[in-house]
Parts: sequence; structure tokens; C-alpha cells
Amino acid sequence: MTEHGIDKASSFEAARARLLALAYRMLGSRAEAEDAVQDVWLKWHLADTQAVQTPVAWLTTLTTRTAIDRLRHAQRERASQASGWLPEPWLDEVAPSAEELALRAADMSYGVMLLLEHLKPDERAAFVLHEAFECGYAEIALILERNPAACRQMVHRAKERLRRAGAPLERPDPAVHGRIVERLRAALEAQDRAGLLQLFSEAPQLVSDVPLYAQPTAFPAVDPALGAHGPTPRTESQRAREPVSGPKWMGVIISLAQQASHAEVVSMAGAVCIALFCDGDIVGLIDVVTDGATDLSARIVSLRILTSAAHLHAANRMLGRDAVKELLARIKDHPGASVTVSRDFPVDVDA
Repeated sequence: MTEHGIDKASSFEAARARLLALAYRMLGSRAEAEDAVQDVWLKWHLADTQAVQTPVAWLTTLTTRTAIDRLRHAQRERASQASGWLPEPWLDEVAPSAEELALRAADMSYGVMLLLEHLKPDERAAFVLHEAFECGYAEIALILERNPAACRQMVHRAKERLRRAGAPLERPDPAVHGRIVERLRAALEAQDRAGLLQLFSEAPQLVSDVPLYAQPTAFPAVDPALGAHGPTPRTESQRAREPVSGPKWMGVIISLAQQASHAEVVSMAGAVCIALFCDGDIVGLIDVVTDGATDLSARIVSLRILTSAAHLHAANRMLGRDAVKELLARIKDHPGASVTVSRDFPVDVDA
């Protein structure tokens, strides 16, 4: 490898975490973001970069334009999906990687990620670059090939559209939010309908990656060879015989909770949410939006529910059964080693 090649590789590697965080914020999918960054690497590797003075600026520009092109195509596909589309969640790691740290530096809540879908690709790029990566309007203008005044207007217009769509642009008080999420987790595990009614607003919004109010597909039965991590999920006939009371939205979330063995509080994009587990794997993620009250009067106004395997793949890669098995194997092979896990990491040491 030539010296110039080594410089290319090291320059790209130094910027890779930032590029992946940017692509994820643009595309809402970790897999698509990784593909976009790989495309950027190939173009960077093949390009004549002798005249490039600031590699990270060149790579940021190319990543943004690549993501815009991919987003235009993706939005056409997502618009044709009957059940709608939700961004892929990115759970916070216990031992953060460079990509995780870059993502936290460009922090946006999952709710904002969802509402970014209301923006046009160029608007989304301008908003993400300005709000998450603190790029100035002159820099954004160079990336999007617009003038700075137009970019300023795009960001302003994006903020207004997000506000009209109900975007929680300011994060709620983490302590209040955490208490609400924990109370919801406890109520779901206990199937406490009265407790749920106290937590929610009168008509909460439910957004899901599967059609709402349909009977959810049953999660896989527990494999006896692996051992159960809780009660065996109920059969369809058992659930049909159970009394259902309360509004329709309550039936949806109670049904989801009944199919899970237990629920844990986990961190996603810097805020806590609920992970539903069955047989050691995450089978659902519930993101909570409150009305912004800063005391015990706070109420849940919206839930974002993810249950598709594609959305949960990355989460299970970090917290699912295989991840736990790998952790236990490391403990067994290196009994004296220090292994750090989060308080809510679902590890059964007797598995």
C-alpha cells in the first residue's frame, strides 16, 4: 500500500463514526446507513483526492448527497407500505463504540427521528447537519449546493413543520420520564388496567410498524432445550377467552405484554424505553412520549411500538439471547476478567 493509500484509509477511518451517525440520522436505518457509508468509502478509495485539503468535509458532503439519493428512493418504497414505516431504533451500548459516541454527540430523540419522515430529503439534510452536527449555513450551502440564505430558510421551514407535526424538540426531564416508563413497565407486567388508565392521556396515539388493533402474531414458543425465562406465552385460544376491558389502545398493549415473558427498561437514543422479552430475545420495543409535565401529573400521550424482526435485529444483536450466551461464555472462559453490564441487562447466570 502506498503512503497516499495509507492516508486515505486513515482519513476515512477517523471520520467513519461521524459519517455513520450522519447517514443513520438521514436514513433511519442502521443497515442502510452502513451501506451508504460503504458506498462513500468506495468512492473515496477510487477518487483522485490530491486536491482535497479537508478529507472530513469531502466525506461529509459525499455522505450527505449519497444519503439524500438513497432517501428519495426509500421514501417511495416506504409510502407504498400499508403498515407505514418507523425508523430503526438504536439502543445505547453499555461500552460505547466510536459510532455510539458519535451518535450521542449528534443526539436526537426517537420521536424526532420519526417525525423527520415529514421532511423532504434536502430539508432533512439541512436540519440534521445544522441541529445535530452544528454545521453553519455556509458549510451546509456547500454540501447541498445552495446559497446560505436558502439553507437558513430550509432549516427554519423544517423546524416549523416538525412543530406542527408535534415534534418534542426539547427532551423531557429524564427523571420524570424514567419514572413514567418504569410505572408503565410494572403495569404491563402486572396487566394492571386501572394503573394503565392512570398513566395515559384520554386518547393516546399509538404508532406501530404493524397494523394497529389487529391481533398480533404470536411470538415463538419457548424452546425447552434452552429453558424458559418466564411463563410460556398464551395461545391464541387462551387469549381469546380472557376478558378485555378498557379502551381499544389498552387491548393492543396488554396483548403485546401477554405474549412476552418479561419487560425491561433499556436506553434508546439517550432516553429510556421498554423492551419486551420472550425466550431471551427482544420481541418488542415501546418508546414513550409524555405531555411534558414535570411532576407526577405527567401523562403518556403517545407510544411508538416496534415488533418487526428487521427493526429489532440490531437490538437483539446487543441484548438478545445470543448476546447473553456470548457474555456468559466469556465469563466462563475468563472467570477472573471484569465484565461490565448494565443494571437492566437481562442476564440469567444459571442459564
